[in-house]
Amino acid sequence: MCIEDQSEEKLGGMGYHYVNRDNIGSTDPERPAAVIYAKNHETGQRELVALEWVVPYTGQSAPHLFGKEFDGPELIPGLGEIYSLHAWLYKKNPSGLFAPYNPRVHCVCPEDAPKA
Repeated sequence: MCIEDQSEEKLGGMGYHYVNRDNIGSTDPERPAAVIYAKNHETGQRELVALEWVVPYTGQSAPHLFGKEFDGPELIPGLGEIYSLHAWLYKKNPSGLFAPYNPRVHCVCPEDAPKA
């Protein structure tokens, strides 16, 4: 399932998460919990856009990686409460390298979105 911000702010999307459950809890730069793909609306193909590290929340303070504090904790269905850190290494994010959402990522092509 593609993830996109549905709040009034419309912060953008994250894309499709492919999770390696063995890496949940890792703060090793070489072992992200997820690789994130988003649809290229010109080609229709999914392309790698970001990596994500996920650490279960057990009452501890937020972990750090690359000098950046993880976001959270937040409740994610199927995972429980977690801290997470996104790194938009493969698609420029105007909101910042470590922002959770990217305004350039959309689950539905903007030109195909229903008109109000």
